[in-house]
Amino acid sequence: MESAIAIAGVAVLPDWTQLPEEILVTLFGELGVPDLIRSGAVCTSWHSAYNAFRDACGPDAAALYCPSTGATFRIPMPEPLPLRSLSPIGSAHGWLVVADEVSNLHLVNPLTGGRVALPPITALHNVAGDASLDEEDGLVYNVYEQPGDASRATPVPVGEARDCMYDRAVLSCAPSAGSACVVLLLHSPLCELSFARPGDERWTWIPPGDGRTGLRRSNFYRAAAYNESDGLFYVVSSDDSIYTLDLKGPSPVARRIMSPLRHGDQPYRYLVHAPWGDLLQAWRFRREHEPFPPVETEEDDGPFADPSVELNTAELYLIPLNSKIP
Repeated sequence: MESAIAIAGVAVLPDWTQLPEEILVTLFGELGVPDLIRSGAVCTSWHSAYNAFRDACGPDAAALYCPSTGATFRIPMPEPLPLRSLSPIGSAHGWLVVADEVSNLHLVNPLTGGRVALPPITALHNVAGDASLDEEDGLVYNVYEQPGDASRATPVPVGEARDCMYDRAVLSCAPSAGSACVVLLLHSPLCELSFARPGDERWTWIPPGDGRTGLRRSNFYRAAAYNESDGLFYVVSSDDSIYTLDLKGPSPVARRIMSPLRHGDQPYRYLVHAPWGDLLQAWRFRREHEPFPPVETEEDDGPFADPSVELNTAELYLIPLNSKIP
């Protein structure tokens, strides 16, 4: 029931539509995302204040999509990590794993503004020292082509390293859990695996083929997921074999739980959590779709078809971990 104000003996309901816009904008900043969106639909003046609040968020606001309601929420991202300068490579538990403009990784919570730094890119085993200047005075990281072979290091511009070094990242839990939070990183070269916890100074490389971890050297790891029910990471290799990875002890321990599968086409591989708690493989086969008629451009070598053809999903399979492809 709304509170009434007595004026000259007459009860008068407060007119909340007449609140000054600057007060509404301040109050909107204290609301949760769903309540904030609903507030914009109360009346014309509140909707105007809501638009002003959104404009105040600026270009570095995050757009969050809610699958259960279909609603999209827009919230501000605080400095010093503006959203538009970040490249996401993973997400879990409300946190994003993002790479900044110099290719260092961070955990960012777009709802709370929380952020946690992870070890820098120079703390990966295959990056040689700090950034240095190349022949054109540009900052570069020296990245090993082969692990441990410093003679074959390739200079990679600091702003481009995030596009070629990182494949994806997986979290075990939110950073608020402290040392229980582990970030597993799939990275170059050869889609290798490294992990770190918030507060670590370096990434811990999981060397394949050394006889201790149980991982094979010839495998390229394409997907990963964390399973809360057993506390293990699961990784999928390019031959579709699957390994569990236990990072709770002093040394990583891997165990193969699914043998390689033989098939012709190479699918895009994913590990997904089912609503009932199981972990599933997802295989997506894509086919090129060329425009008709082909788009042609003139080059020195003559006309050629536009290489930017569409890649469409042709088949999609969801497979329990103990099953084989149909």
